[in-house]
Amino acid sequence: MAGSPPLVLTHTHAVAPVELKYSPATDNFSLPNCRAHTIRKANYKSLGNGQLVRTGWQSRLRAWVEGNNADQRYHRAAYESSQRVSAALFSEHYKCAFEGKPANVSNSPLVKARFYRQDNLRFNPQLRDPRFGLSKQDQRAVKLSRWAHYANGVTELGAAPTGLLLKVSKILFTPKRDDKSFTSQLRVLAVLPVVAGIVALFSRGVFTEGMHRAFNNVKQALQTDMRALACSFSAISAVSALVSLALGASSCMVGSKSKLSSAITNLIQFNKDKHLHRIYLLLNDVNNKPGAVAVLSRALRQKIGQNHRTAEGTPILLDRLLNDVHGRQNEVQIKQAIEKTIGSYLTEFSPSGSTQGRFLDPKSDKAELLARENHFLALTNLIEHSAIHADPHDNFKDMRHHIESGAESFRKLVLKGTGNLLNVLACARKDTQDSGSVLKHPATGLRYSAENMLNNAHQYGPLTRGLARFSEGLRVFNHGVLLSLNYQLTRPIAKLAGYITEAALKRPNSRVTSFSIGRAIASSIWAAVDAFLILSLAAGNGVAFGGPEAGTKLKFPLNIPLGSFSLGISIISTAAQMLVVAIPAAILMGAAKGACYIEGWNGNVARPLELAGSKRKAVQWA
Repeated sequence: MAGSPPLVLTHTHAVAPVELKYSPATDNFSLPNCRAHTIRKANYKSLGNGQLVRTGWQSRLRAWVEGNNADQRYHRAAYESSQRVSAALFSEHYKCAFEGKPANVSNSPLVKARFYRQDNLRFNPQLRDPRFGLSKQDQRAVKLSRWAHYANGVTELGAAPTGLLLKVSKILFTPKRDDKSFTSQLRVLAVLPVVAGIVALFSRGVFTEGMHRAFNNVKQALQTDMRALACSFSAISAVSALVSLALGASSCMVGSKSKLSSAITNLIQFNKDKHLHRIYLLLNDVNNKPGAVAVLSRALRQKIGQNHRTAEGTPILLDRLLNDVHGRQNEVQIKQAIEKTIGSYLTEFSPSGSTQGRFLDPKSDKAELLARENHFLALTNLIEHSAIHADPHDNFKDMRHHIESGAESFRKLVLKGTGNLLNVLACARKDTQDSGSVLKHPATGLRYSAENMLNNAHQYGPLTRGLARFSEGLRVFNHGVLLSLNYQLTRPIAKLAGYITEAALKRPNSRVTSFSIGRAIASSIWAAVDAFLILSLAAGNGVAFGGPEAGTKLKFPLNIPLGSFSLGISIISTAAQMLVVAIPAAILMGAAKGACYIEGWNGNVARPLELAGSKRKAVQWA
């Protein structure tokens, strides 16, 4: 239910009737997208000739460095919250069926505990509507959780202001270009000096004067410290993260977790049926395909430990579900068997199903129950994920999204004219114009495409491949490290917070909460570094190395003379740091295109087949 525009996942922008029943015909689930996502999660890639091979260490490192953006994290938190509610419903139905009594879903402690989690309430603001039957207290809890989302938007904005400016520049000038393309790299090169100059002017010139007027009667030391604080976006990010955490905690305390209404239970049942059908489609797709089963097993093994695998290394849950598919032909019978197997796995003592009716204790076996639930999520993450669905709904939008939407609206407004500056400069093209139409022939565009050079290196000569890969490595470092230092520090802290929640408290990790904790700590660390070290080194305005009066001549090598004073692009500017890396990255990509012109192109040919016994261990899905 969470993670969808309506409360029921119909993927439309209208709220679906609460009595709506799930129908596979109205589901926009894409099995090819699910298959591609599963292959990617297993660290495999397609060679384009029917074979799948393991990705190399460079590809895995790049994927790890780039991580997920905020929008993807919002979707994952919302999807997983819905999947946890479905897991609770599978458990409740199985236990009640075994005991021969009707399921009391509306008052089930487990179902209510999963439904009222922050990850679920935050991305379902429609729950405030009285027709969903929540109490006044629970409606306020939803509202407070939504406010926490808005505060988190400020956190994300403060954590990466340069990234937002680069995203806005992409929307305005190269909306259809991939970030790896040479054109996009030139756009970044054009924008970074402007951003660096604005930051330097803000911190050294205009802002200094503004602070002088505002704090005319305040001691110089206080002015200096306030300036250092205000110049630090990290401090803003840290404070807003704490506000988001406080609002989330308030939402938990305000909520009454009252009995679920029939409207809510219908929605929960809808999502359970949706998850069941998609699991069936995936299992049916891999049935009797050893290569596909091996890839699916590998995708799940990253989240399922050795204690819950067979002797051959296959996750026990997958092994049991595949047996359900093997022995039956009728879809209804297969789904019934799958539902029973999932319920058994989530509740019974032995994961293999050999202890039928011996249920895990909700109090003494919390850790095991949570582990089994997480194994179920490992499976459902393959059938419901942001990589599978295009779901750009307002429920997931924060402040950055609204700024980006404003930039898109501005671009469309400007492009309505025919003689505007953007068109004259050929920086932005009309939405109806294909990005490759300026090229004489489609093959020419593919030949010189940076993405094609990286994804199909076998089509190019060694010099072209080397230059393109070196350029891409610099670009990934620039955007994944220099631009995302706050994010890279946030990740391990958030992971540790989630681990403590599950290991010590035996409760499901709240992704929105753990990431806010990570942002708060990481941003606080960077704010302290900015105020006590970087500012001191960059302009002598910090409070380290001798105090606020300790001036230093250390500047970034670039100084722009502006008449009576000099504007120094200091090392506090992320844009200035990125510019140093962006210049050689763009030069190398341009050189790769030149090398392609000299070395030639083999054409859009598929990779050769991997021979038996190859180290890449090729498999086939079909």
